[in-house]
Amino acid sequence: MWSRSQGLWRRLGHQATRLLGRQLGTTAVVPARIFADRENQFAHNILTESLKPYQILRPLQEDRQRPPTDGFLQSPSSDASPDELFENFLGLVQYCAGQDLQISDARFDGFVRCYCEQLHRLTDDQLLGSLRALCELPVPESTKTRNYMELWNTLDIECCRRIERWNSARLLLVSDAWYRLGLVRIGEYVWLALKKLGRRLRKLPPEQLVQAMFLCNLLRRPVFEMFDFELNLARCVDQMTLAELGVMAMGFFKTQTPIRNPELLSQIYERLGQELDTVEDIPLVALLKVLRYSSKLPQVEPLKKLLAALEPRVEHVSLLACLHIALLGCELQTCNDALVERILLRFERECESARLKDLERICLVMALFNLKTESGVERRLAERFPDLLRQRLDEIVRYPRCFTNCLQFLSMRGVYDAELLGVALERRFLHHAYKNGLPGREYFHLDGFARLLGPGEYQGALLTDRQLQQMGRLYTQYIPKSDGRFKLNVTDRILLEIKEATSQIHRPLTFKHVLPHYDRCDLVLCYDRRQGRALPVAVSPATEDYSGVILTRQHLLGEGRAADDQLATVVIVIAGWNNVIRDKDRFTGQMDMKVKQLRQLGHDPVVIYWHEWRELETAADRQDFLKRRLSQVARI
Repeated sequence: MWSRSQGLWRRLGHQATRLLGRQLGTTAVVPARIFADRENQFAHNILTESLKPYQILRPLQEDRQRPPTDGFLQSPSSDASPDELFENFLGLVQYCAGQDLQISDARFDGFVRCYCEQLHRLTDDQLLGSLRALCELPVPESTKTRNYMELWNTLDIECCRRIERWNSARLLLVSDAWYRLGLVRIGEYVWLALKKLGRRLRKLPPEQLVQAMFLCNLLRRPVFEMFDFELNLARCVDQMTLAELGVMAMGFFKTQTPIRNPELLSQIYERLGQELDTVEDIPLVALLKVLRYSSKLPQVEPLKKLLAALEPRVEHVSLLACLHIALLGCELQTCNDALVERILLRFERECESARLKDLERICLVMALFNLKTESGVERRLAERFPDLLRQRLDEIVRYPRCFTNCLQFLSMRGVYDAELLGVALERRFLHHAYKNGLPGREYFHLDGFARLLGPGEYQGALLTDRQLQQMGRLYTQYIPKSDGRFKLNVTDRILLEIKEATSQIHRPLTFKHVLPHYDRCDLVLCYDRRQGRALPVAVSPATEDYSGVILTRQHLLGEGRAADDQLATVVIVIAGWNNVIRDKDRFTGQMDMKVKQLRQLGHDPVVIYWHEWRELETAADRQDFLKRRLSQVARI
């Protein structure tokens, strides 16, 4: 089995060397035109095809066709007028386009140099016309191609100089020219223009608000206080089409800005539900993304209503849209079982065409919702994934963390492949995924899963003791104390309350990270049934807090006592609201896996739901409740 992992790693290694070499060989070259992805192209089409008076449609008088001139073949005279300069520049662009010549041709050096020196004399419209004309040139090899770089860089500087005197319409008009040129994120102009727009953001009309958000989407970072976008959007949301709301949603999501206004979220839920039959895939995906990112507990009911309305649409939208429909309830652990089953059936038919990232996300859905359908599609699909992953070597090399996340999510469904697991945990692949940093939390889970398989099932690589210790310190949460040192959440307070109540019945007991790859600690009680009393947890380096070691019965009871079935190791686990599927009688996949792994180690897990504990009003009620649960599960 390990030799098979080595063989797969060698194939993966050759692929990695080839692909990484190709990437390293091209890192110095930035494409001259950074082509927008489909989302950006669609969003821009919304702005150009809408009935609203978007400023980016404003034609220029200089855009009319002219007969080509040959003034660009010599350097302009010092007394040439701006009109003559601009006419000759347009002639140069027409000549290059007609002859399929690169502007880097040495014959154009003199004119380009003089044009850049005189650029400050051009009118605003001529400056904009120059930007638009650059789009007509044959595509240069790089943004750093000579003459081309001098032109766009000088235009960028000159546009920045004029920002303060331009109004919002002009700022957006010029910004669109930079978008068409594909240089929004390389030049400084759009960033600075948006900073000025930010000072008047609350007063922008709807069409300018959409344009500004489109530019934020391109930059992929917030330029100013994004809350002003939300305030203005709440004011004019009814004046926008659903497609325009999709552009706004792209901007919120790409700048990692949640919508915090619950009324605005309700309006978006309602609009999307009303127009599901006509909404196109890209705005649908954008709106689903921002709703998932922004929704909190008050949005659970509209979320459930929207999920129900989406079920008939599964066969009429793209596979990517299906994926985001399935992901919509993940943040709030809200699952429409029938809807997810239909989406999984769609993936079963079309998963060959899905990207590795899409496979990772649908694995997350299956793992989180812990769904067991009548059709059994979730099991069939999960069992197909190892072979699907073997066909994705190129993607795995480019996106190694998608691969390791897939393996982690599949393990929550009880599906694993020892060969793939060995590849993921192999030192060279781990270094490829995380360079010199500490591996991510998914590696903590994969290592724990591999160790619990035992040498009979898995003989491949594992994390080092040092790595486990570092992960134990970084990835496991603090052990709660009531001394005010830590800010306690609801689950922490319940843990402390349960410890206090249990201490009135059995002592000693303590908090431990029995399974350190799950971040929250649990309450441990070692009990001798013969003597009817609790035992202290054995002291060893392994049982020290944050050690990163999985605690077996041997660790907790001490040498030679693990086989004694009269000695119980009871682990009291709190099932918080994010450990259960809302309105369903089942755990999330991670919580389900934790309980199974505790049993696999020979422990007796006692799961206490947060809501049932909250319903107990008196100390006597709580003690009676604990006695019943302990006797039912651990015979104590």
